[in-house]
Amino acid sequence: MSADHHFTIQHEGTAQLREKASRFIGIAFHVRDEESFKQRLLSVKKEHHTARHWCWAYVIGDDGQVHRSQDDGEPSGTAGKPILRHIQGRGLTYTAVIVVRYFGGTLLGKGGLVQAYGDTAKAALEQAVIIEEVARTRMSIHCTYAQLDRLRSDVAAMEGLVLDGSYGDRCHLVVELPRGRITTALERWALQGIEAAVKDQAK
Repeated sequence: MSADHHFTIQHEGTAQLREKASRFIGIAFHVRDEESFKQRLLSVKKEHHTARHWCWAYVIGDDGQVHRSQDDGEPSGTAGKPILRHIQGRGLTYTAVIVVRYFGGTLLGKGGLVQAYGDTAKAALEQAVIIEEVARTRMSIHCTYAQLDRLRSDVAAMEGLVLDGSYGDRCHLVVELPRGRITTALERWALQGIEAAVKDQAK
């Protein structure tokens, strides 16, 4: 991952693995925040309500700075961490993997669990469609009508997006720019007398 770009899942992937009568189902999918992950986890638990374990990991943030994992009753470190390693190993963010286990009656041992959960997560990620996304920052801009066309041209030239606009005595635009272009944009527009401020990280 670079400052301006990151890799994530566009279309989710699923995979199944059987190991000594236990069945493992992996689901790799795009996730924007922790709340949306929690909702998806509840949905998976409802769908697979007779399973024994629902282990998971996710990575969130433009730089992958937020990451969590959960063994959900399996021995510590045997499920969530192997799943997380495969997400991070592929350099992905805004990505989650849930691995559901239907217990088959035979214990796999710690090594066997690490292998099974890791292999299922890997297979699910391999079935997913991965894309490169631009990491963007949202800005609020005020300008005159005379400055509007030039401003729109600047945004387009910097690979930005105009999200919203209101036009009264002055023009107010909400735009998103690649993170690496923010400093240049602020300096350029300040020289032109255009008021611009960073609002928040784009989602």
